[in-house]
Amino acid sequence: MHGRQRLREVAVGRWHNTTTDRFRDYQRLIQWKDGQSSVTQAASHLKLPKELEEISDPSAVELILMAADKDSSQVFDALDSRFSRAVRLAIVGSQTPFFNGREFTLFGSNQVYESGVVGVAFVRSQGVSSDNSRAVEQPQVAYTGLRAISDVLEIRRSKGNVVLEVENGEAAHQLIASIRKQRKSLSSDRSSENRLFAKITPSKESMLNSGVVLQVTGGDPAKGGLAIDTTKDIEPGRFIQFMMLEDSSAASLPESTDQPTLRFTAKEYSGMAEPACTDAGTSIATNVFGGATEGGFVYSISSTGSKSNTIKSVLSGSAECAVPGSSMLFTLDN
Repeated sequence: MHGRQRLREVAVGRWHNTTTDRFRDYQRLIQWKDGQSSVTQAASHLKLPKELEEISDPSAVELILMAADKDSSQVFDALDSRFSRAVRLAIVGSQTPFFNGREFTLFGSNQVYESGVVGVAFVRSQGVSSDNSRAVEQPQVAYTGLRAISDVLEIRRSKGNVVLEVENGEAAHQLIASIRKQRKSLSSDRSSENRLFAKITPSKESMLNSGVVLQVTGGDPAKGGLAIDTTKDIEPGRFIQFMMLEDSSAASLPESTDQPTLRFTAKEYSGMAEPACTDAGTSIATNVFGGATEGGFVYSISSTGSKSNTIKSVLSGSAECAVPGSSMLFTLDN
């Protein structure tokens, strides 16, 4: 796929001071519209492969299964736009420079690629009603090893991927206060090592069974803002809950199922290859296909009840998940 811009690589806070030299360099990499200063609003001119563009009925595509590198959000945006009714799933590969000199290693069409996305689209046969869809449910994502450290708070002010203010005050100050409350129950050796995440949902009632979990990548106590690891917009009126990662190895092993199941798992970065088998033996699960990677996975968010969302909203289109210990399950009908 040509024309992809490396948004995540060049964006740290993902909105910028327009007077700096760094921003002028940034402008050469990103195509902007007048008045925009957020990477979440950068224009994308990405074209999908002709095999996908030539599908006359996009609603006939039921499932798109992919393997991707870490900077493929524009590809997913394009797929979200054209194939909004399809289930879109991807596993994000681990980096491989120390194994073969390639940043990533992707296989497709009898070729090896260093970057991009490879995949396959499952298209419904002509004459088959959409009521006979093979997908029996939307992707189910489970987060293990996370502990909530704050109340559920309404987002009052935000810009791009930066949360500025929540209902009780500035976002950074609320997070700092939540961390201080947790220190009594954490040892001093571990309290500085636990990574911080934020769960964002459309409503307070949906906090338990919907929403996305993203890493908190930085904060400014002076201005009160928190940067969240996403290239999409976090809108005011959504709800946020701060979380702390306590056990990144808590994801359970896959179990055998009666129906074909896809399972992707995000694992902690270890810095070195691990053996495929251990002294504990090998676990075998039937009817399960998938894998585990430090890069995590991408999954489509159900559009049910989200008609007001835009593709660039963090709660619509496709969501990225790299929370260690998290897993995605998707079941197909026989």
